[in-house]
Amino acid sequence: MKISLKLTLFLAGVVVLFLGLADALIGQTQSLVASYDELLKTSVMQADLARVTQVDFKKQVQEWKDVLLRGHNPDDLAKYSKQFHEAEAKVQEDSAALGKQLQDPAAIRLLAEFVARHDALGKKYQEAYDTYVAGGSDFKAADKIVRGMDRQPTNLFDQVVAELAAQTERSVKAQREVAARKQMLVLAIVGGCLLLLTMGSVLVVLSVSSRLGCLKLISDKLAKGEIAGLAIDIGGNDEVSEFGHSLKGVQAEIEELATAKTGHSATPS
Repeated sequence: MKISLKLTLFLAGVVVLFLGLADALIGQTQSLVASYDELLKTSVMQADLARVTQVDFKKQVQEWKDVLLRGHNPDDLAKYSKQFHEAEAKVQEDSAALGKQLQDPAAIRLLAEFVARHDALGKKYQEAYDTYVAGGSDFKAADKIVRGMDRQPTNLFDQVVAELAAQTERSVKAQREVAARKQMLVLAIVGGCLLLLTMGSVLVVLSVSSRLGCLKLISDKLAKGEIAGLAIDIGGNDEVSEFGHSLKGVQAEIEELATAKTGHSATPS
């Protein structure tokens, strides 16, 4: 095979190899992006919704305190009562939406318990509100009915948020481990391919340089006329072997000239 063809095939192989590696890297990148997108749609979104619900519940509790503190004024009573019920409805809506998304068993259990406690608290809030209104804004009697009842739901939802945050952290850690493994795999493949290319290049260069070195020694001997016992045996089917065949022709010509000269010297004058 011609050296020029070998080099062409070698370069073509390098191009194909790097195109394959580029395609593999693109595939790995797309896979990682898809994994992180899925993580954002599940764990991160659930954690964000849980935090929003947590804040809404705290707002609901604050609105109830505003009802007790400022409800003696009819306008304020109407205002804060409305805001309280809006916050309560928002908590119920967000809890229902979160329940449809959750997959973590612990978070599901905690949320279900929170919803039950929140519903029970809502009934107590209504009872306390009726007492407050009927008692002429007697906040002490109303507060006595619901005092401390918001603590357990608050603690339960804090646990929901903590569980989802831990789940998100675990998912992110798992994604990072997957990304690290894929990175190491790609680096190993690239390193292996570069090693093979380097070894192939070295072998080709050594083969050509070795054969050219032999031809140089032969050429030097031919230049000095040292043809006795000289054997030109360059294998292959490339430019180097063609050069070897040319040197064989040169050797034959030198041998013919030497024979002719010897014969001429042996002829009597």
